[in-house]
Amino acid sequence: MPRSRTVMRYLTRVTTIACCTTALAITQVVQAHADSRTVSFDYTHLWTTPEFDTGGGPVHFTVKKCNRPNKDMTVRLRRTDGLNYDVDSQTIKCQAGSKVIIDVGKNPAGTYEFELGKLDDGTHFKGTATYSFTSPR
Repeated sequence: MPRSRTVMRYLTRVTTIACCTTALAITQVVQAHADSRTVSFDYTHLWTTPEFDTGGGPVHFTVKKCNRPNKDMTVRLRRTDGLNYDVDSQTIKCQAGSKVIIDVGKNPAGTYEFELGKLDDGTHFKGTATYSFTSPR
């Protein structure tokens, strides 16, 4: 009978350790948190947002207000840490509700910025926009 008692103690310890390890793993999981920034832009040629750190995934840029609602503007997402490179560039109308979604999921987490440009020389753009992204851990 001592043998079965030893086996039972061993199984109890293994079960307790497994439960504690699982509970610890569950509490250690970090949820992805979204972050957003609202910026005012005012430019005649180019304008860049402040740099921001992201954990990867999609980055959204939405125009809230613009003084040139029928004019085209370019929205470029650029990585700024390490080797600087353009992730993607899209053209949208500078009007409330215009949105660009760029997925940086293929790229590692890092520091990025948006660069706003225009296609018409001599046109002045002024307005507000919001960009949102997944915060790094």
